[in-house]
Amino acid sequence: MGYRVFIQSPDNTLQRSLGEQLAARGYDVSDDPSLAVLLLLDAGADPAALCARFKQNGGQPILLLGLSPLAARAVGADHGLTKPFRFAELLRGLDQVSGKIPISVGPFRLDANAREIIDDQGRSLRLTEKETAILAYLARAGDQAVGREELLGEVWGYAGDATTHTVETHIYRLRRKLERTVGGDLLRTEAGGYRLERI
Repeated sequence: MGYRVFIQSPDNTLQRSLGEQLAARGYDVSDDPSLAVLLLLDAGADPAALCARFKQNGGQPILLLGLSPLAARAVGADHGLTKPFRFAELLRGLDQVSGKIPISVGPFRLDANAREIIDDQGRSLRLTEKETAILAYLARAGDQAVGREELLGEVWGYAGDATTHTVETHIYRLRRKLERTVGGDLLRTEAGGYRLERI
């Protein structure tokens, strides 16, 4: 499951093509930047002014098309991608920028890079790499329950000897850890799989 992305480019054909390809990959393409969590913008003639405007209006992470990563960061974006580019390169760029997206987990904010969740008073709970990946994926799923097989594929990639029992074990340990901190049933098991409760 992808993020909600806003795309802006003076090239209507490119904008439409990227929107269709991202939608096919599970991204939710939004026409309203205020509703998106990540902005995919064509650098244009004045990329610094473009970034400043969007940062002022919402502050979402920005991936600039038409500039190198270094040049994009120099004008205020979070990442850049020179043209022409392959779609696989764009997906890797989106993955890199997505680490800067704040993820809400109940009353917490998930910092995927630091592998911890933090409440509004600054208290934090350390997580393992797999626990972080599980929470991030469930948070992106919203109110939709995620099945064991889906989690196995997305978090473990069906690698090695991982099975759905591996998923169940990690969920059990993660739930215990969350219950000690949150004190409620934040991570729920349902008929369709697992879901985060919106506390």
